[in-house]
Amino acid sequence: MNRHELVDVGTVRLSSLLLGRSKFFSRSIESPPIGEVVAGARVPELGSTEFAESAVRRVPVETPIGTYETAYLPWQWRGPDQPTLLYHHGSGERPFDFGRFSSNSVRRLFDTPDGSFPGNLIALRAPFHDRSSRAYARSMGDLENFVGMLASSTALVDGLLRQLDDASSPVVVSGISLGGWVTTLHRAFHDSADRYAPIFAGAALGEMFVSSVYRRMTGSRAREHPQRLRTVLDFEEAFLGVEASDCSPLLARYDRIIEFDRQTAAYDGMDVSVIEKGHVTGSLAAGPIRAWLMEQVPESG
Repeated sequence: MNRHELVDVGTVRLSSLLLGRSKFFSRSIESPPIGEVVAGARVPELGSTEFAESAVRRVPVETPIGTYETAYLPWQWRGPDQPTLLYHHGSGERPFDFGRFSSNSVRRLFDTPDGSFPGNLIALRAPFHDRSSRAYARSMGDLENFVGMLASSTALVDGLLRQLDDASSPVVVSGISLGGWVTTLHRAFHDSADRYAPIFAGAALGEMFVSSVYRRMTGSRAREHPQRLRTVLDFEEAFLGVEASDCSPLLARYDRIIEFDRQTAAYDGMDVSVIEKGHVTGSLAAGPIRAWLMEQVPESG
């Protein structure tokens, strides 16, 4: 293993110890397949929302397995004639915490001194990400909550795309890790954005909990039923069924969580960009990721 892989393995091992009994799906592995929940999720009409006002807006999403609260923040709005990026954070982040000692991908990627992002930027927040890390971990004890969380964020993306339907410039959907899965889920089951730019994600979501080092974060009962996780969480068939050439993924070659060789299977024939890092070291490489994202957002006009 190189140093990037070692950091991934060490981080997961330490996180697993800190979680103790609060591992993923440690209470329940019951849930409908994620595709069914995504298809049945409903976000209310966002009305005449003014994106120009930079304020957090909470949005409840009704799904077949319950109601979950999402949120979004118009980070930068330059007008409907400018391209728009919908960006979704990673797992366990508090994306709208911009305190002095906070750390999240929204801040790392976009809170730059030159404010050089070329267009509109709207940041999204998944359910359970407005609370402590311990509370988030407890919520993930039920597979149903994990599925509902992803389906709700996917529905929020869809609601924002409908709200932006009158915009005259393209809309790009992107996100890192958890946000990358939301990005590929939306493409698989809605495919209504102009462009998708998933970061460190694929379409074999169940596989991450079954065969990667991340299985250490999974409860013992779930580890004993790997096919159950694959059946509920994988959506490769739906993703591969989309014929549009509208997806440009970014993967980390030495990622031990979103394993490169396994997840590239869903991107056959696509232009896959590769960063020579692991999951953790790649996530912290704000400069290269920001530069890559700039390339995914079309120039205005």
